[in-house]
Order: sequence, then structure tokens, then C-alpha cells
Amino acid sequence: MSEPNPSPPPSDQATSEAASSSQAAGDLSASAESSEIRRGSPFAAGTDRPVIAATVPFHQEEVWVPESGILQASVIAALIVLVFSVACWRLFPAGGILVTGLGCGLSILGMFSSRLVGAALCLIAHSVLFAACYMQMM
Repeated sequence: MSEPNPSPPPSDQATSEAASSSQAAGDLSASAESSEIRRGSPFAAGTDRPVIAATVPFHQEEVWVPESGILQASVIAALIVLVFSVACWRLFPAGGILVTGLGCGLSILGMFSSRLVGAALCLIAHSVLFAACYMQMM
């Protein structure tokens, strides 16, 4: 069986090292001719390096406009919470205070949507139920 990596005789090693060093020197001189090595600060004035804007993609943040789905959904959520507020007013007034408080918050958020009338009506209804739950607690 032979060795997986037979070593060349000592005289062949010297010639192969000389050949590899001359080849590496030739590669260095070829690369130095093709591109210039830059020295100094890359932030100095007069640099000719272009700024690459494509490296970091820019994502615009979501803007809440009146047609935004989140704002319109808050009005629908306030209507749903209104049903639970009425149930809490009759059955559990202490919990009704918390539920109507949530409904008021959703209605106020809905005031910035395009469904202004629905949000205003929900806010009035939640405010009345909040006061009714508070009076029952007293």
C-alpha cells in the first residue's frame, strides 16, 4: 500500500518552493497593476467611493391614515365591546367599568378613522354605560 500523500525527495522540495514563490510574486504584481491600493481614511474629503444605497433596504413605516384598516377595525371592536358593556352593566357593574373603559379607548382611536359618526356614537354610549356602572357600584 502506498502513502496517501507521499513527500517528494528533498531536492524536489527546494525547486517546488522556488516555483511557488515566483508564481505568488507574479500574482501580486499582476494584481497591483490592475488595482491601486488605497491608503488613508475612507471618510476623508475627496473620496471617490460611491455610497451604496441598495445595501440597506428602506421600508417606509406604516402610516395610520383615516382609511387605515386598524382605525376602522377599532370602531367595529368598540361596537362589539358595547354588547359586553351592556351585559356587564346588568350582571357585573365592577367589571363593566373596565369593559366600558376599553370601549371608550377603542372609540377614541376610531375617531381618527373615516367612520367618525360611528366612533362618536360608540363613545357616547360607552361613556353613559361607564357612568351607569359607576353609579351602581356606589
